[in-house]
Amino acid sequence: MKMKSTKSTMTRRRMLASGLAAPFVSMMPGVLTPARANETVKLQFMYPVGVSGDINTIISGMISEFNATHDGIEVEAIYAGSYDNTEQKVITALGVGEPPALWLPINSSLQTFLGLDALEDITVQAKADDIYDDFIGGFLDTAISDDRLYGLSFQPSTPVLYYNKDAFAERGIAKAPETWDDLLETAKALTLRDGDDLKRWGLIIGGGWHDWMFEGYCRQNGLVPWEKDKVLWDRPEAVEALSFWKTMVDAGCMAPASTWQGSANDFMAGSTAMLYHSTGSLTNLRTSSPFEVGVAFMPKKKQFGASQGGGPIMIAKNQSDAKKEAAWTFARWMTNTQNQAAWSQATGYLAVRKSSWEQPEMQQYLTEVPQAEVAMKQAEYSGAFLQVPAYSRARDTLKSAIDRTLAGEIAPETALSDATTEVNREIARVLRRKKG
Repeated sequence: MKMKSTKSTMTRRRMLASGLAAPFVSMMPGVLTPARANETVKLQFMYPVGVSGDINTIISGMISEFNATHDGIEVEAIYAGSYDNTEQKVITALGVGEPPALWLPINSSLQTFLGLDALEDITVQAKADDIYDDFIGGFLDTAISDDRLYGLSFQPSTPVLYYNKDAFAERGIAKAPETWDDLLETAKALTLRDGDDLKRWGLIIGGGWHDWMFEGYCRQNGLVPWEKDKVLWDRPEAVEALSFWKTMVDAGCMAPASTWQGSANDFMAGSTAMLYHSTGSLTNLRTSSPFEVGVAFMPKKKQFGASQGGGPIMIAKNQSDAKKEAAWTFARWMTNTQNQAAWSQATGYLAVRKSSWEQPEMQQYLTEVPQAEVAMKQAEYSGAFLQVPAYSRARDTLKSAIDRTLAGEIAPETALSDATTEVNREIARVLRRKKG
């Protein structure tokens, strides 16, 4: 068993003890500040925690630092639970005309909030700043609609393949799988049973967000499984992807079901040798596992592919100019160069700025933790996740189709055909309502 670096462990302990990921900078060139210095502008920032680890502590620490260094602005952190819970709470607040000043949703909810006329257009501010020049384009794109910007990317992620290097060594496996066929054979080799008792799964795909993982499989098979006004899950490439999942389940090497946090816990406990999970879980999995954690691209079929998770910080349209100005200041600070570099190191989420990756401390981090660079390289093969109207309904329908297939209740082709018909009917209904 390989011991983790004492230096790395102590650094993380100091970060969490102070409530921060690293020293966060408070003032940067080009940041707007409220002109009303004689009064405090109070903002509510609603956010989720979508990965395993100490994210809540880190965000709370960042907000405390912001408040301590910005006279005239006071941000209240409101932890709202999951991405889905956050979206629903914001929609409820919008319904009564009392939205938070800012919120952090999954990037797929962009069309939902635009349909509610809820988002401030920040294109002008961003173009007057360095946002379009320094933000990594693919990340910024997830907050753009019709060439207008409605949010600042904060915590983009992709799924990656985590693997237990000790388990690999025990089985004489030299490297992570690179193709679907490799994945199946590797998962079989890593599965351990004592008679009928399962001791270790070869593979678990993190539940709750397995629809996100499934989109990656579709992209690996050459299909972006949605267009702006419909889903394409009934296409042969998608059916083949779900059929492959069922093959792994039937082979007894992949768990047929899991939960998001439970799958991460299973990996850290050694109950699965490979895990599909967010890159945002990297730091927690790496520092909490009693074995060396490897990170690899998700294996490919025709090509590498992934979909981007995480989300941008969005600003409410229905609030005073003073609050909008203060909200921009806060969003800009949370996404500045140094903060993004520190945030990436503390969590595993991908820093959104080119300049963050160029920082000396980030270069040193990549040298010490080469696993962190895998997700950034895989992002070159990624695209936005499920940008369609009624996306929440779409996600729930797809998750149900996947679950029923893996449980053996329905054939992959039938499950995906039914899901496609149901969701496209709902999307068409939403679009008709907008036009009316």
